Amino acid sequence: MAKLKKRIIIKNCNYDAMLFCFRKGFRIYPKMFGSKFKIFYVLGTGGQYYMNGKLFTREESWQAVWDLYEKIYKHYKTK
Repeated sequence: MAKLKKRIIIKNCNYDAMLFCFRKGFRIYPKMFGSKFKIFYVLGTGGQYYMNGKLFTREESWQAVWDLYEKIYKHYKTK
């Protein structure tokens, strides 16, 4: 019997924050390092790792992407 894939449960999906980041030009995506992931974000030509390059599991990495969308959205909206 085929092995079932585990569903990834993401909490607090803020689609307004995601749309805001897309319109501002942010690109946020996970990069694989062995079996773990680091979240990389780019605005323009330079990029950085989220949380100083902390390693995440597969499930945690997608939640971290949404958390970063929310963090960027709140930062720009409070200015």
